[in-house]
Order: sequence, then C-alpha cells, then structure tokens
Amino acid sequence: MAYLTYFDLVESLIVSSYGGPQDAEQRDIRTAIHRAYAELTAIRDWAYYHVHGRVITDAPYSTGTVAFDASTNVLTLSGGTYPAWAAYGHVRVGDRIARVASRTSGSAVVLDSSVTFPANFTGQAYAMYRMSYPLPDDFRNMDEPTDEYNWWSGVYVTPDQAMKLERVTNSSGTPLHWTIIKDPLSTGWVLKLIGYPTEVETIDFTYRRTARPIRYSGHEAALRQGTIARTGDAVTGTGTAFSAAMVGSVLRVGDSTNFPGPIESLTPWVSEALVTGHSSATALTTGESGTIGSSTKYLITDPIDIAPHMQQAMDSCCDYFLARIRGVKPDDAFALYQRDLRLAMEQDQMAPLSGRSRNIYHDGGWRSPLRPDRG
Repeated sequence: MAYLTYFDLVESLIVSSYGGPQDAEQRDIRTAIHRAYAELTAIRDWAYYHVHGRVITDAPYSTGTVAFDASTNVLTLSGGTYPAWAAYGHVRVGDRIARVASRTSGSAVVLDSSVTFPANFTGQAYAMYRMSYPLPDDFRNMDEPTDEYNWWSGVYVTPDQAMKLERVTNSSGTPLHWTIIKDPLSTGWVLKLIGYPTEVETIDFTYRRTARPIRYSGHEAALRQGTIARTGDAVTGTGTAFSAAMVGSVLRVGDSTNFPGPIESLTPWVSEALVTGHSSATALTTGESGTIGSSTKYLITDPIDIAPHMQQAMDSCCDYFLARIRGVKPDDAFALYQRDLRLAMEQDQMAPLSGRSRNIYHDGGWRSPLRPDRG
C-alpha cells in the first residue's frame, strides 16, 4: 500500500487552492495541514491507534538504614544502594510516608518538599516502594489494565481519590486501584497503582496512541539535494545531507531527470520505502530492498499516520483549515469535511460482531456486557 505523505497533502492543497509551485513553501498551507492532522487524529478513538502496552513493576527495597536531614530534605542511605527507579519511589519510615523528588546518587535521594518527613532522624529502618510507572511516549488514553493473574488490576479512581487512598491505606500486594497522573519526571504520563506491587511482574493494557508527528514535507532543500543510488536496502547519496531525524520518514524515488511527484502527477514517484536507519550524511537504510541506478533524484517526506479510510477526511480537513486561514468560504469547506468525516467514522470498524454473544466471562465466574469505549 502506498503511503500518504506530508508532501502529498501540500501538493493537494496547491491544486485545490489553485496555487502555483511557489505555494509549496507558503506557511498557511503547512499550518492548515498541521491543524488538520492534530484535529482528525484526536477527534475519535480510531481503531488504527489501538495498541498493546506493558509496564514491569518493581519490588520494594529495604536494605540498610536511612537518616534524614530536614534542612536539606535529603534522605541518606547506609548499608545499601538506592535502586535506579528511586526517583519514582515513596519511602515509609515507621508510620510516616514521604515521596522522592530525585535520586542524586546510590546513597542519597531528595524528598518532595510537600510530602516529606517532619523532623531529622538517623539509623531508621525503612521501605522504599514504587507505585508510578511511565506510560509510552505516544500514550493518549487507555483501557483497564490487567496483571499476570487476573483479567483486571483493580478499579479506576480519580487522581484525587488515589491521593486519599494512598494516604489512609497505602497497602502492598495486588493493586486494588489505579489512576493516570502526570509524570513528575517528564512531559508524559504514568500509571499509578494502589496498593503498591510487592514483586516484579507485568501489567498489560490496551491504549490509544497519538499519531506520529510530521515535520518534513519534502519541499525543503536538504530533503532533496544531491542524488542517490541503492543496492539492496542500502541507499548511498552523492551531495546529500541525510540526518538521523529522517529515520521513520518516507524515501520517494524519481528518475535521473525528475523529482518524484504525487502519484497523480505527470512525473509520479517510481518507488518509495520507509527510512529505517542513518549512518552518515550520504548513507541510509530502508525497509525495502531494490536497485536504484546512480544519479537518481529523490525526496524525503514524513508519512501521514492514519488508516486508509481516514484519508479522504484528512484531505477535506486540510481544505477546511486552509479556507479558515484564508477566509475563503470556510462554511462550504466545513460541510464537505463533515461529510467525509462521517463516512470515515462509519468505516472505522475492523472486526464487526455478528451473530455472537456480547458477554465476556471471567475465569472467576463473573461476566460483563461489552460497552462502548469512552476513553
């Protein structure tokens, strides 16, 4: 199946807006595409973005003893080494619980200033445990997780409810509740399990990922300068400026005279392949093998990460946003976009159920009817 690319969308908008070749560099066209891509991919939990995720839990750590300095908020460990995951940890000393903000070394962690111990102490037994586990970078929302022994891993609670449960119960063992909160160490999200796991095990879940970002349209000079040849999956450039950021993009191949145009153009691309590796400014590898003669023109562009049945809606959404930006009959463009969006949603059913039971039976005896995924 051919890729729909950023390059294709730019060229399509040039055609639909009656522009000329110079319009390939206009900011309004690119802005319309980015806005359309952001809206269409997030407007629904499309089946195309449902994927399998997994986190691996950590066992608590309690080797050695700890001392706390309230003036610096540092908890120092003697007779052990804080685990690598300590920055995501909580520490229990007696009946008091504190949250770790950062791990500065194998023997020192800085505690969160808002969830810390009230006074200095030395030589205390402790337990460090982990409840929060980073979710994939492309995470958007998820379904109920499952541990290794059940079809479920507790009940979803809001972050506020999780805080209250954590404060008054804070038990260990099989997780009884879970929630999603902002990752304190990154821009992403974490799965928070309550009570905290006591052993290493896997927690699996299905989630909706975000679409792959787009950056390169293929009209940029560096994305088409020089020429290429290919033997097998190895692409060798002459006068090229390949970079590691091109991995995951699409290599479009023309011929010795013409750059590769859209498939409907007078000079359509001859072949295309996903860039899978980068070695230097003149060396790439691709996901497909083949032979390309020397001095062949090419371009590199980003794929539009959508399912085939979403492509017409993507085209119409781009037209709509360009009409909004330019102030040219946006209502008419919106009506066409809504028509194509409705058709795409109607086709977004990969495995329709027909003539089968809608009930799922748990191995423990209970069953629940299938319900729509609300995100």
